[in-house]
Amino acid sequence: MADKKIEKALYGPSTLEVALGAVLGLALGVAVACVYLVLKPVQLVKETPKEVAQGVVYYLPGKTDATKARAWQAKQATFVSGGEIIATEEELNAWAASLGGTAPAAAPAAAPKAPAQPGAPAAPADNAFLSASGLNFRLEGERMHVSQKVLFNYFGLTKEVILQSAGGFVRAGEGFVFQPEAVYLGSCPLHAVPGTTGALLGTLLKQQKVPDEFRAAWAKISAIAVEGGLLKVTTQP
Repeated sequence: MADKKIEKALYGPSTLEVALGAVLGLALGVAVACVYLVLKPVQLVKETPKEVAQGVVYYLPGKTDATKARAWQAKQATFVSGGEIIATEEELNAWAASLGGTAPAAAPAAAPKAPAQPGAPAAPADNAFLSASGLNFRLEGERMHVSQKVLFNYFGLTKEVILQSAGGFVRAGEGFVFQPEAVYLGSCPLHAVPGTTGALLGTLLKQQKVPDEFRAAWAKISAIAVEGGLLKVTTQP
């Protein structure tokens, strides 16, 4: 043991130790950069910008005009019972609003904790979590944009950020799934971070209060696509 200490003092850290330190430093740098980008606000716009500023992530929500969404309940019934429907983004957003649920308000600053009594067990630490609001849909050409307001809470650091994804539908096994081409949490491009997109979207999807009959009908979809800014879906009876 003494010989190894003398050898390290004479020759410095080994190649393995240097490599391990570099990897850990890189991982820490990536984590810090991701948190910074998640908390960096997106720019809310009312139309697609003609000129995109470098380093800026834009958020253009879908339309929610109730006067153009009066047929959504009839189309939902057709979707559940079986048939072909063509839905606008206004109708999709009317359906999403019917699911209820809004993003919880940011928690107020916690009051100072009283000193622990001698012999009392330590209070558990706050856990990190993500909780999402209702969905918002935007249809553009052949792509669907899906967004949510997400409350990001990390050990007392609370921030509401926008989660947005864009993509289309692909067949997976005997059914169809939404396959995003790009996913942003705040200004962080999650699609550029391997292994994060699927887990995050899956976790937030489970929080949605989707009726069982809708989930059952989804499993019976025979065709689904976004064409010309419209969602076209066919389900089997």
